[in-house]
This record gives sequence, C-alpha cells and structure tokens, in this order.
Amino acid sequence: MGVIKKVLVSRKMPDRELHNGRLFVDLSENVHIHFRELRTIYSVPEFFEYANIISRSAKYLKRYLRLHPGYKEQQHFENEMVALGPEQQTTPLRKSPKPHKSTYFDDRLQIELQGEKVIDEIHVHYRDYRFVMNQETFRMWAGAMNEALENMDDFLENNTYERIEHPFRKEVVKDTYYESRNWAKPGKTEIPVKRRIRAMLLYVGGHGLVSFARRCKRAFK
Repeated sequence: MGVIKKVLVSRKMPDRELHNGRLFVDLSENVHIHFRELRTIYSVPEFFEYANIISRSAKYLKRYLRLHPGYKEQQHFENEMVALGPEQQTTPLRKSPKPHKSTYFDDRLQIELQGEKVIDEIHVHYRDYRFVMNQETFRMWAGAMNEALENMDDFLENNTYERIEHPFRKEVVKDTYYESRNWAKPGKTEIPVKRRIRAMLLYVGGHGLVSFARRCKRAFK
C-alpha cells in the first residue's frame, strides 16, 4: 500500500507464460528463490534468515486469522501490524554485509537478451532481483517505463513535490518497545477465551495440535 500522488503509467499486461507458474528454491552459486517471473538471490545465511522470518510470520498470521475470523481480503485496508510486523519493521537484517546491502549484486542494473535455448528471452537484473519475460512483454515494459519517466518529468515541472523526512530513511534501529506500545492489550480486545485458546494451540503446534485438542475434548465429554 502507499499514497498515490500521480499514476505515471498504467498498462494491462498479457497473461504470463505457462512456465511462470511455479515457486521453488535452488542452490547453485548461491541460493535462488523462483516465484513466477521473479528470482531473488541470497547467500546461505541471508536465505536462512529470510526463511526463519517467513516461517515465524506464517505462524503469527495463522494465529491472527484464528482470532479474527471476520477478516476478508480486499475489504480491510487498514495496515494492521501482524505476523511479526511490529518486531521486524524495526529490526535490521543481521546476515548481510550491512542491513541495507546484500551479499551479491548489491549495485547491479543489467538487461540481457538470452540465447535461443533459454525459455525466458529477456532477463532484467535489478540489484539481486531478476525479472524474466519474453521479447513482446519486454517491449511493452520498456515503453511503459519511458512513458512513465516523461510523465514524471512533466508532473514535477508543473507541480510541487517536496520530500518529507521519514525516520526509515535513516539506519533502522531495533525498537524493543514498539510492540508493547502499539499492540492492543489482551484484556481490551473482544476475543472469546475459546478462540484465544485455539489460536494459542495453532501457534504452538499447528493444525495437528488443534485437532488433537478437539479429540481430547470430545473424549472427555
């Protein structure tokens, strides 16, 4: 989410190619996560840090959804800090050369036409991200970027735009008190006790523990 000041360009993209419908991880000269047409690069320590945060976040998110069954996608637009949000937003990455510098390709911008045998004809490398596409999609993408640049220059020439100081432009510093200040106190939220217990069991042991607890409850009735 953001606060849009000006839509610089908008295009309707063609369908993805069929092979861009996968999510997998491979280990080559470094660790790659492939998700549709995006590949991200990690050192081994960076990958394990990333995977640990995602794993813990998934548990927290499941617990939150268990406590708030009324949540609907595309209906709630308030940015609720769940799934480690309060903690991770103010926690610098620890397994990189610097929190804002990745181990590999930290400053690379490179666009490549691949050989005929490569299924993804165009590779766009932006730092340690790689976007892949065919030639037709690349022409559309490049044209949109050129148009967006022209529109941005025109807008800035005729309108005021002053950057506002933001605390995250500076070095991210661990804030150990953020979560306690911003999360609702348990006693003040209208969440039934049974739902709290189910959420706790889900967080501790996953769906298996929740099912086991239900079976035990039925057995003792």
